[in-house]
Amino acid sequence: MRPLAPSEKTLLLIFCGALFLALNLFGIHAFLQARSSVLLSIAAAKTELASDKSWLDLADTLHPAVAWLNAHPMPQFATDDASATLLKAERDEAAKAGLKVTEENLLPSQEMPLGSTVAVAAKLSGPFEGIVKMLFALQNPTAWRSVEKLTLRSDAQPPNVIADLELRQYFRSSSAAATPPPPQPQSAP
Repeated sequence: MRPLAPSEKTLLLIFCGALFLALNLFGIHAFLQARSSVLLSIAAAKTELASDKSWLDLADTLHPAVAWLNAHPMPQFATDDASATLLKAERDEAAKAGLKVTEENLLPSQEMPLGSTVAVAAKLSGPFEGIVKMLFALQNPTAWRSVEKLTLRSDAQPPNVIADLELRQYFRSSSAAATPPPPQPQSAP
């Protein structure tokens, strides 16, 4: 091979320099793309960890509720027995509070994923403090009862009020309770 002329050497040197520069630019471009994808993956992982942590925190806050539910299970009734118990409780508490029941209507029972409900719509009249006493007595959480709707109006006699309320009883059906629960897996000793 013949020796290169000085202009050819300069041209070869410029060509090698340009090639070196182009390869470095391609390398830098590939590095920056890889870096941005790694940064996106890190951000996605941080978001997922934060979401998982929030679910774990939520689970920790629900432990007292689960313990309460285990300590105070939903009562088991047949639908007719639940309606009768609810009516009896409503009438007894109204009598204790000095209220007069002017109207009662049993509402149809409803099936829910974890149980059933029966409800009674009632119209009561009497002193306001009697309504308050009755509401406190009926809405005992361990009895699984709640007042769903409540409307108060003044009566013709000033200290008295007329209350329209819907009282709901939550329960598990006796037929659903008769079926045994699914077996729990047990660990070997």
